[in-house]
Amino acid sequence: MKIGRNQPCPCGSGKKYKKCCLDKQEEPLSQVSKDYFRLKGENAEKVVHELAHKSFFIDWCYENPRLSNGNELCDLLVVFDDTAIIWQIKDLKLKDGKYNKREVDKNLRQLQGARRTLFDLKEPVYLENARKTKEKFNPETIKNVFLISALIGEGEDFFEFIKTVKDKTIHIFNREDLELILNELDTIKDFVTYMKEKEKFVSSDKKITLMGGEKDMLAYYLMHERSFKDLNEADYLVLVEGIWEDLRSKPEFIAKKEEDKISYGWDDIINRAHTCGEGYEKIAKELVKTNRFERRFLSKGFFEAHVKAHNETTNNVFRRATKIDGTTYCFLFVDGRKPRAGRQKLLEATCFVARGLNKENSKVVGIATEMKIEPSCSYDFCLVDIPEWGDKEQTEMERVQKELGIFTNPNFTHIHEDEYPIKDKKK
Repeated sequence: MKIGRNQPCPCGSGKKYKKCCLDKQEEPLSQVSKDYFRLKGENAEKVVHELAHKSFFIDWCYENPRLSNGNELCDLLVVFDDTAIIWQIKDLKLKDGKYNKREVDKNLRQLQGARRTLFDLKEPVYLENARKTKEKFNPETIKNVFLISALIGEGEDFFEFIKTVKDKTIHIFNREDLELILNELDTIKDFVTYMKEKEKFVSSDKKITLMGGEKDMLAYYLMHERSFKDLNEADYLVLVEGIWEDLRSKPEFIAKKEEDKISYGWDDIINRAHTCGEGYEKIAKELVKTNRFERRFLSKGFFEAHVKAHNETTNNVFRRATKIDGTTYCFLFVDGRKPRAGRQKLLEATCFVARGLNKENSKVVGIATEMKIEPSCSYDFCLVDIPEWGDKEQTEMERVQKELGIFTNPNFTHIHEDEYPIKDKKK
């Protein structure tokens, strides 16, 4: 690497090269250069890792996973349920307004190679992170694979936002679009749904030009019921700049953001699931499967129930059950003077009864805490998963229900929630 005397020194000091390491001759240029680019790479990866942890939780994010020979597979691997997202990250500078094509192509080849290693060659890869011990990656459980090239650094005005390499689709994000998308679609369900719709949309022979970046494509997707189906008949598409800014200014979008604030209480509950011992992952996974709108609905239900439990003066137990997307959720609030072990057993019994009362849902997720709202609360969790429900289970459920007085006279209420609370007819 050749550096001019008046160019910035690659050691990061901010001084000109001739006034820094060249004159000092403290270490060979080759070593300075290696450290400089290593630090650039680490900073770029840190940006993506932090965004991924926020959206997908650290439990399912594996940074710089390595093969058995010690070689790095990719910069980040997200594995959740039946989905794997492979990330390769580059910190690139612009030259004449464009990225270095060789660096971009290298990034894409690395992604394609990582996918081939995992799913074609099936080389053993062991994954671990701060919350999980080492476990072997099982490609047989994966149905959805997404490849993402994150070009962190300066952004091109126009670049290919999606590309096919050896019949594999690769999504290309610059820093601005990646930060916006991962902050807007900040659940695994929201993000994966968008990726699927985008791949389905661009899989045809359509020619698509994004004038303002992928944020405008995202805005169109959100404004049209999370779909691109209205554009299927077009052969050539130009998404003009400003669609995202237009969406942000809509009163219903502003109202949505305000309503979504309570949904992050569900994210806090997910993080608390780590307190429930070795079986936490199965429970946490069920909690994480929800999208942002579903988390808003569940958080509101949990908080409203907790307020009622807090104000309860007659009973020392308060229960609430709700259903969403094929799963039943039970919220249990118990007098704080009761032993935790007893509360856990009561939660399990409550979830078992709820399973029998809602036979269409094989899974029941339970969350228990104290009745009184305090600055610090303890939590218990439970997952009941009984795919087949027969006469034996029904008889036992009725016995438990009667003996413990669980949901003996349930009060059913239908609750409607709009994702965008204010309807704007002019779209």
